[in-house]
Amino acid sequence: MAFDSFETSSQSRRSIYPVWLRFFTFIAALVAGIILVGPTFLFSDTDPSLPWNEENRILPPDQTPVISPSPEQPQLTRVLRYKTSVRQENGSAGDISILIYPEGTVRGVWNGEYETQNNVRCQIMAASFTGNIDPSKTFIENDKIDPSRLYFITVGSFTMMETLPSGANHCVYGGIYVRGWLDSEFTASGELIVTKNKRSYKIFNWTAFPVN
Repeated sequence: MAFDSFETSSQSRRSIYPVWLRFFTFIAALVAGIILVGPTFLFSDTDPSLPWNEENRILPPDQTPVISPSPEQPQLTRVLRYKTSVRQENGSAGDISILIYPEGTVRGVWNGEYETQNNVRCQIMAASFTGNIDPSKTFIENDKIDPSRLYFITVGSFTMMETLPSGANHCVYGGIYVRGWLDSEFTASGELIVTKNKRSYKIFNWTAFPVN
């Protein structure tokens, strides 16, 4: 009897709220969620390759790494310096500078300003990151393995001033991850990922050649 009563009650509620009203409620909740998360960030999924899911590859900041690439990977015999533009869908998103040291330490900064597709002006007030190489990660593209690529991953923090089209502005704080691969010519390419809460994120791409 209790089950029959629950089923009848559920059917009554469905008849009270028509389909269009339930759809409108869903859309309103979705829009409210986007507003709360912020205009410059996307909703994340459960992708295990997201950088905060591989932070175990990053050594503690007080530990100086001595990490040797495998023989087929680029050998770090000197400090490698990189400076390049970060790319987004509608153009540049500031610049990054990266240093890769012979012992495997990686350090860098992100600076500049850019505008999002929503016409939000973002000025990078402070953004830095540190990490290290990790020769154990294998580069795979289109199901093909390239053992000559050398991986690195870093983590840090950023402070950004966002100016909305209305002229209102506010500070945004969060985490920054920069990761990439070195090829046999020491060309570096990868991603810069910013996140407020590890549930939403924005991904930028970059490619750089050593400047020394």
